[in-house]
Amino acid sequence: MDEKAALPEEALRRPWHGASDRGTDPAVAAIRLHRAEVEALIAFRRASPGSEDQARAWRRLAALREKRVALLPAADAARLPPLPAAPAGTLSAWQKLRRRLGLGRG
Repeated sequence: MDEKAALPEEALRRPWHGASDRGTDPAVAAIRLHRAEVEALIAFRRASPGSEDQARAWRRLAALREKRVALLPAADAARLPPLPAAPAGTLSAWQKLRRRLGLGRG
């Protein structure tokens, strides 16, 4: 009998890689969204000011923040730092109003 077949699947899991099989866990999803948000913030800051790349990075950053806030408890979501100001021309008048009023998607 093969030794791998005799061991339960839990024994074969690498301790540093345990989150990959819990993708639906809200805590794991929040961590992944946080990492994606940080990467989007870095892309926003590295893009030249007023460029289409900066606008695209900001829109991605805002979308990730909305998803992340939806997963966090209200107290934790309130403690998040504000997003940087949107570059000129990134948002329509309706989108600006929705952001000012705090209305999310859906």
